[in-house]
Amino acid sequence: MTISAANLPIWLASWLVWKIVPGRAAAKMAEFSHTEAGSGLDMLAAVEETTRPELRARYFRHALDELRHARLFRERAQAWSGARGRTQAVLEDSGFIASHGIRTTESLFRQLGEREFLAFVWVHEKRGAEQFDIYASLLGHDAATAAMFAEIAKDERFHIAYSRAELDRLAKAGDEAGVRGAVFKVRARRAWQLWVRLSLDFGNFMAGIWLTILYVVLLGPFSVVARAERPVGGVVPPAPRPAPADRAREMI
Repeated sequence: MTISAANLPIWLASWLVWKIVPGRAAAKMAEFSHTEAGSGLDMLAAVEETTRPELRARYFRHALDELRHARLFRERAQAWSGARGRTQAVLEDSGFIASHGIRTTESLFRQLGEREFLAFVWVHEKRGAEQFDIYASLLGHDAATAAMFAEIAKDERFHIAYSRAELDRLAKAGDEAGVRGAVFKVRARRAWQLWVRLSLDFGNFMAGIWLTILYVVLLGPFSVVARAERPVGGVVPPAPRPAPADRAREMI
């Protein structure tokens, strides 16, 4: 797979996640499972809320695809982790979708309106397909995972095609400026959310470094001194008790 300059940062970050950090790949699969499930719920809401009958079938098929992807990611996450540890905890977190902002009480369709919702689908599915291609190239040694990404990629192509076709239809109907504005808003919001996530991750990383330095520089020496002063065997003998006659004299 040829990596473009625009995708190089994503490839490097993905390489660290999928290849270097122990256990992170399985946990990432678990997070993807929740993300796809949340997307499926938003697509089902769009089926009910759209006023255009011709889009209901496409939204419904898209919803079924996303829910199936959630199952596929869940199965791979469990296979990689042995259904235990942090990965299983993520999968069993019933509040993950809400706590991570994947889906709120108000559907995405209702928040954005149909034009911006279609722009959201096109931008995110297109970017998601590019990322999944990178993941597939990094995990090509695992036949089951590679087959999963190939299956998902086929669905992503349909999602990209129908959402782009609908945006083009709106543009040809005289709403070209509105379509361009919707795509710009979605991309700007996505860039801002990416910046916030990177800032939080970097902040957590730096906090870990400073806490480690604080422990080594300040707490570490005190721990060494305390251990040096501890009696051999680790048992502190009790202080000798005075004789009864001595205690009686003290009470007079």
